[in-house]
Amino acid sequence: MEIGIKILSQKGYHNLGLREFLQNAEIPSGSFYYYFKSKEDFAAKVLEYYGDKGVTYYTARLLESDIPYTKRLETVFNEELKRLGVSEYKEGCMVGSLSSEIAGQSEAIQKVADNNYKKWQAIFNQFFTEGQKSGDFSKDFEASEMAVFFLTSRQGVMTHMKAAGNDESYRLFMSFIMKIIEH
Repeated sequence: MEIGIKILSQKGYHNLGLREFLQNAEIPSGSFYYYFKSKEDFAAKVLEYYGDKGVTYYTARLLESDIPYTKRLETVFNEELKRLGVSEYKEGCMVGSLSSEIAGQSEAIQKVADNNYKKWQAIFNQFFTEGQKSGDFSKDFEASEMAVFFLTSRQGVMTHMKAAGNDESYRLFMSFIMKIIEH
């Protein structure tokens, strides 16, 4: 699954060569087809795994932390910037990338991508709700609206960052979000 994340994040669905994947994963094609019905099934399962990793990450950083809410979000931003820099901004969010590339053509991938967004949105909704209750975040917007705005804006920024090959748009997004949500 980890190799699938790496290859799909870098190359996308249409450029994913199963032969290359099998060589990198060091598994025979028979084993691949034992676990996955097709390339589409493989991509959907990798995307689901990626989404679940995001749930674990966001839950730990945003909901299970004792540090102030604004610092929690800054931690997520800074860790993400570091991760993106390692790939020289060639990788963004696989959910967004596959959604843009194939979700309109694949019902299986569309369902998984939408489910991932819903799971992440629930976490961010809870995070923004708790931050508003603590007085750390502005109450100018509903927490649910903030969650949707954050996640959808982040996807656009990720796309632009990949196109530009730098983190300028991400840093602007980070600064803008912090100004909007802080009380």
